[in-house]
Amino acid sequence: MKKIFAILTVAAACASTLFAQDKALLETLVKKGMLTRQEATQIAKESVAVSPASKGTKSIKLFGGIQGWFKWADNSISSGSASMDQISGFELRYVKVGLHADVGHGWTATLVMDFGSDGDKRNYLDKVVISKKVDIDYVNGELQIGLRKSNMGIEQTTDDFALLAIDHSVATNFFTHTGYSNSANKYFGSRTVGVFWDGEIPQIEGLYYGAAITSEITEGNKNELINNINSNSGLSYYISVGYKNLAELDGKNFNYDFGVNLGYASKGFTLNAASQKSEIWGVNPYVKLKYGEFSAVAEMFYQSVENAKGLNESANPLGANLILAYKVDLDGQIGAIEPVLRLSYVTADTMGVAVSSAGTTCYFNEAKTVFVGFNIYFSDSIKTSLGYEYGYYESGSNPSVADTLTNNTVLAQLQVIF
Repeated sequence: MKKIFAILTVAAACASTLFAQDKALLETLVKKGMLTRQEATQIAKESVAVSPASKGTKSIKLFGGIQGWFKWADNSISSGSASMDQISGFELRYVKVGLHADVGHGWTATLVMDFGSDGDKRNYLDKVVISKKVDIDYVNGELQIGLRKSNMGIEQTTDDFALLAIDHSVATNFFTHTGYSNSANKYFGSRTVGVFWDGEIPQIEGLYYGAAITSEITEGNKNELINNINSNSGLSYYISVGYKNLAELDGKNFNYDFGVNLGYASKGFTLNAASQKSEIWGVNPYVKLKYGEFSAVAEMFYQSVENAKGLNESANPLGANLILAYKVDLDGQIGAIEPVLRLSYVTADTMGVAVSSAGTTCYFNEAKTVFVGFNIYFSDSIKTSLGYEYGYYESGSNPSVADTLTNNTVLAQLQVIF
């Protein structure tokens, strides 16, 4: 039913867009004398008109994108009794269609559906927010209410179609996505429902900040994501501050952006054995640099998870990402090529980094991965990518099953955005 409703919503948006285009075409034909006004009016009456419910609506925009993947992966366990099958195949990772409505007086509404494999984990919802622009003296920013990503993890908060590497790193998954540790109930970061504020300080150019109060549940549990009102739920809190600016260095633009994201989830972790909820707090400092065609992103994650090692004993996992890219413009039909290197590291402090293949999941205390690949941009709308990632996982949570594992993954993607 939810899928049918989403399709009908998108179809209505498309019909509205097409009607507006037909009306403009009829006006053009009348002006050129190819149709009389009466003929144009009769044609318009015979068309199906879809109009906004509110007369105050200024505009409705339709946008989206499609991203298809091919994946081949091989896991080799050098110490332990477990075995994992080699996997390969295709998937539609992201299939997004969105509507953005400007309803006047600084108010907007955004609905983005994702019918791809990633969206299936959250009932096909990608972003659903009501927004209000605010500009009063020292208060300048945007207030949002609804479902969106919280400010935690630079790679995670980057638009899915704008990632430098094809997939999220092991560190991003472990620290911001539910289900990538040996407890499927670590809710911290990622998409969630709440109230969000993203602001700037007008008196200090480049200084920005954010704050949010959200529900406990984050994406990964689609049955509870948009409804977290129950007797044992809690609130999560996020704040962020950063500074970005532009300088000129040797005749080239040098953009720099650095800051820190912090969060506290009062009931973000469930100790499976006792079904007892406990707190998580975390910090995510980051730096983003762009010099000419060279880009660099560095970030670190640290979390303190209460009762993760057992009652009254906290775990303190640590991780980091480093991403380097260099975009080279080319002549001809190919617009640009962009080599990418990403290094990622996690030490889980007994929480276990999950590695899954063909229905088998093993957990490891330490993970190191290296991704190398490249993006080819045929235009601003069309991108294809190819990449290889090597992963080394050690100190298994159950050494007799899997103590050390090496992973080889090849990924290819094609995406079109509109």
